[in-house]
Amino acid sequence: MTQYIKQILLVCLSIILLSACAQSKSPGQSKPPVQSYPHSDIEIKYAVRHFEADLIQSVPKFKGNYLSREQLETIIRKQFINLLKEQNLLAAEGDINVVDLDIFVDYSRRFVGDGTPFPVEKMVSPIIALHESSYLGDVVIRSKVTSGMALEDAFNGLTTHNIELEHKTAQAIANSLMKRLNSVSQYDKNAFAAITAGMSAEQIKQKRRYTKKEILTKAKPAGLASEQYLPEELVQSYLLSLTQGNAATRIELYKQLISEWNNSTAVYDAINTRVLAGYQSTAAADVEEMTWATKALAYSGLERYRSTLDTVMASDAPQKLQGYVTNYLETMTVRSEQAQVIHDVSTMYPELDWQTNQLMNMLNSSDGSLRLNAVKIIYKQQPNNERLLDELSDILQREAKVQRNRYAGYSDFHAWSCRVLGSSGNAKYKAVLADLAENAYTYKVREFAGKFVRKL
Repeated sequence: MTQYIKQILLVCLSIILLSACAQSKSPGQSKPPVQSYPHSDIEIKYAVRHFEADLIQSVPKFKGNYLSREQLETIIRKQFINLLKEQNLLAAEGDINVVDLDIFVDYSRRFVGDGTPFPVEKMVSPIIALHESSYLGDVVIRSKVTSGMALEDAFNGLTTHNIELEHKTAQAIANSLMKRLNSVSQYDKNAFAAITAGMSAEQIKQKRRYTKKEILTKAKPAGLASEQYLPEELVQSYLLSLTQGNAATRIELYKQLISEWNNSTAVYDAINTRVLAGYQSTAAADVEEMTWATKALAYSGLERYRSTLDTVMASDAPQKLQGYVTNYLETMTVRSEQAQVIHDVSTMYPELDWQTNQLMNMLNSSDGSLRLNAVKIIYKQQPNNERLLDELSDILQREAKVQRNRYAGYSDFHAWSCRVLGSSGNAKYKAVLADLAENAYTYKVREFAGKFVRKL
C-alpha cells in the first residue's frame, strides 16, 4: 500500500511540475538565456530614457471621474523618478556609469461585473503589465515583461470609482517599479562593468548612444467636405424603391439598409415619414412593414430618429410592434456609437470610394466587432482591393508583434487579416506574413501567418 501511495504522489508531482512549466511560458515568447557576469562593486546610476503608459477600460461606456492616460503616465513617471532621487540612483549630467531604462506600463481599468450583461460602475483592482528593459546604448542588459499583476493592496478589498484611489494605484505602480529595480540592480552593475571593461570615460559615453527605433505612423487623411458622402445615384435608387415600390419592395430595402451602413438624410427621412404615418395601424401587412421600417431606423444608428421610436413606444401602437421596438432601441445605442466611427468623414480619403472609406474607418476603430466584420467583408467582397490590403498589412505590422493590452482582444482580427493577405495572391505581402509567422505575439496569429504565407 505504501508503494502504491508513493507512485500516486510521484504522478501528482509530475503533473504539477508539467503544469507549472506550461504556465511559465508566455504564448509567443521564448525566454532568451540570461547572460551571467562576474560580480562588480561599481556604482551605477539610472536614467529614464523612455517611459510610457497605456490605458484600456473594460467597459468603455463608463465615463466617471478617472485619470486620463496622460495623467496616469505623468503621476507614475514622476513618482518613480522621485524614488530614484531619494535612493541616490538618478543619473545627473556628467555621470559616466549610467544605465538607461525603458519602461512601459499597461493599465487595464476594471469594474464590478466585467464580462456580464450588467456591469456596475464600481472599480475593482486594475490589471497591470510592466515592460521593463535596461540598456547601454543599443545593448539590452536585461528585459522583462510581467503580466497579470493585480494591485489588491491599494484597493484594500473595496470597490469604488474615486479618483483618489487611482492616484494611490499610480503611486503603487511606481513603488513596484522601484522595488523590482532594486532587486536587479546588482545584475545591472555586473553587466555594465563587464560590457565597459577597459573603456575610457569617453568611450563609455559613445557606447551609451543608441539608435532610435522608427515608429510606424499613419498618415492623416484629408477628410471629406460633406457628411452626405454617399453617391447620389445610390441615394436616388433607394428613394425610388421607397416612393414607387410596393410594400414588398420597401421591406426588401429596409432589410438591405439593416445589413449596411447608410447615413442618407433623404433616405431615412422618407422612412421616418412612413413610420410616423403608419405605426398606429393594426392591419397585419402594415404592422409587418412598420416592424422592418422601425428596425431600419434603429439600425441606422442615427440618433435623430430615436424620438420617432420613442413616440411609437409612448403611443397606442400594436403591442407586437412595440415589443420589437423595445429591442431595437437597445441595439440603436450600440449602433449609434458605431455609426459615428463609420461615417466620420474627417478620417476619409477623397480619392477612395465610399465603401472603401467605410471599411477603412472600421479597420482603424477600437471596436473589435467592427474590425472583425470589416476584415470578413473584405475577404468575401473585396479580396483584391489593394488599398484595403495595404491597410491590413500596416495594421498587422503596428500591432501583431507588440505585447499590449489594447491589442490583446484583436487576435481573431489579426488572424483573419493574415488569411485575407495570404488569400490575395499578391506576393508583396509575403514578407509581412513570414515575419509574423516567426514574431507575432500570439500563437494563433503565428499559426495563421505561417499557413497563409505558403499560399503566396
